[in-house]
Amino acid sequence: MYEFIYNYLSIPFGMIIGFFYEISNNYVLSLLLMTICVKLVLLPSSIKQQKGMIKTQRMQPKIKRIREKYAGNQQKMNEAMNELYAKEGYSSMTGGCLPMLIQLPVMMGVFGVNYRLLSYVLKIPKETIEILKAEVLKLSNLTAYEKQDMRLELTAITRFSEIDKSAIPAEVITQINEFIENFKFLGIDLSRTPDTKMGLDMLWLIPILTGVTSLAMGVYTWLRQKKTNPEMAKNPSSGCMTFMSPAMSVYFSFLFPASVGIYIIMSSALSFVQMIITNKVLTPKKMLAKAMVEETINRRAKEKVLKSVAEKKKED
Repeated sequence: MYEFIYNYLSIPFGMIIGFFYEISNNYVLSLLLMTICVKLVLLPSSIKQQKGMIKTQRMQPKIKRIREKYAGNQQKMNEAMNELYAKEGYSSMTGGCLPMLIQLPVMMGVFGVNYRLLSYVLKIPKETIEILKAEVLKLSNLTAYEKQDMRLELTAITRFSEIDKSAIPAEVITQINEFIENFKFLGIDLSRTPDTKMGLDMLWLIPILTGVTSLAMGVYTWLRQKKTNPEMAKNPSSGCMTFMSPAMSVYFSFLFPASVGIYIIMSSALSFVQMIITNKVLTPKKMLAKAMVEETINRRAKEKVLKSVAEKKKED
């Protein structure tokens, strides 16, 4: 099931990364360009999330009054909360959950591409890839991890020097060898998977950078929330997520090839930069003031309509 999802979602991202690789002949640069494209596509969603956070901040005094008024009566409190949300046009999905859910299939698609490098990036014919897979499976020292079907293309790259290449076209051999030579970041082989059992290794730089970038973004978000919405920042779950997300990023970077860790680093770093720019352009103070002005205008318009209706009834 998971393999099917990975294969399905990796098609569009594989096409994008493959296109950039044909132009640049650099996998890390291709991954960066694809990540930038994804961030640009998701920018409207990020702006909407920013506005949703401001709306949540503006609603806090009203929510507090409801909780105080119906303390001890959970049913009445829930009814009042739902009425408030309906009146304000607020949804937790559009306000915070949806942007995160959108990024999940993106991440799964990119993960899938990193296991299908021969197909999507190098665009090697399917028949040749099947030959490579068959030759890989003939190796006697393969681990169960390397034998998994979805990992066989990556295994063919990591074990390329060991397999029999007599049935592989010469141009494909040259193509793969060139890719292996360039499939590195700061000298780190991106086809390898970080392992806690290997001891100190340059490959550990990937999980470390993954954790640092994710933590920087989490701390920045928490500090900003503490400033703009102190009540929300006091929630233990808020502080928990600040440290849980980096921990999960580091954990995942030990499960997947280093190329996946590079994507997580790029994505986190770009999200961090985007967040800073968005906060500078759409400052909470200005957005909150604008929202309050709009609310006042709407309220006065409604009052005017109601007054007009009441006067008409009196005349009748």
